[in-house]
Amino acid sequence: MRLIFTASFNKFQKINATQAWSLFLTGCKNDDSLGKNPMMGRYLTVAILGAAIAQIVEAILTAV
Repeated sequence: MRLIFTASFNKFQKINATQAWSLFLTGCKNDDSLGKNPMMGRYLTVAILGAAIAQIVEAILTAV
């Protein structure tokens, strides 16, 4: 399903994190490439946030 090109998308339809990441990673072509489980998007968000925080902490610790 190409969610972004439907009329309902223009009516501010709510999407979950999995659909948002799928749209981002596929260039807005597919909203279910990561599956239908809404937890998948949350795991991806937490993983990316964790990696970013780890890099910041590492940079701070190596600068000291």
